[in-house]
Amino acid sequence: MIGIFDSGVGGLSIYKEVRNLIPDSSYIYISDSKNFPYGEKTEDQIREFSSRISSFLVKKGVNIIIVACNSATVSSIEYLRKEYQIPFIGIVPAIKPATLITKSMKIAVLLTKAASLGKVYHELLETWANGMNVISIQFPELVKIVEENTICEPKSQKILFSKLDKLIKTGIDTLVLGSTHFIFLKEIIKEKYGNTFNILDPSYGVASQTLRIYENINYKDSKPYSTKFYTTGNTEKLRMFIKQWLNEDNDNVINIDI
Repeated sequence: MIGIFDSGVGGLSIYKEVRNLIPDSSYIYISDSKNFPYGEKTEDQIREFSSRISSFLVKKGVNIIIVACNSATVSSIEYLRKEYQIPFIGIVPAIKPATLITKSMKIAVLLTKAASLGKVYHELLETWANGMNVISIQFPELVKIVEENTICEPKSQKILFSKLDKLIKTGIDTLVLGSTHFIFLKEIIKEKYGNTFNILDPSYGVASQTLRIYENINYKDSKPYSTKFYTTGNTEKLRMFIKQWLNEDNDNVINIDI
């Protein structure tokens, strides 16, 4: 069984990609909406949230945990790997792939505050983007737009497109979606801007890494395969998001206090 957690609904973008690649597994997804957004919390706070959720998932019997949140990855994953004896897979901005495809040598990265300040992000830049022009944009409003599911509203799209219009004027040819929440905006961005720039997100890379680990673990879930969704917030809100964006009718959304 695979466990996945995020500060909210953003990690569902990762769940969708992983489930498509690994259909013969059961899943537990946790949305820590009570403590949303992680991107505006301290590293100590995020580490505490991540540890509580990981303990819950381990007790539920998961064999792999995906930290489907950039802020939690940069703040907590090294700690979690030391504390628990199962594999953890994190999310980092796709800086390396971006540097391999850019022609203008100008890249924009949309991030949360916590991810932009994290050591992991700056190590990625130093390792792969030395000599390139990387524009790091903290975009907390966008995370909240996705979390509140106002993605399709004109006001929300105006905020997004205004920011992207300004970035295009800088000459970028590659846009990195540095939050799992932003992945839900990928098709809207493509529809508006076409092939104006490359758009990269971590979902397929995370799914591929999960598959490699999954295939090396000697276990098999019992059929029928299932997904349980947990939230520390509003169950109906999560259920509606799942129905709209995953096309999945799931009444199995459970409120938890952890």
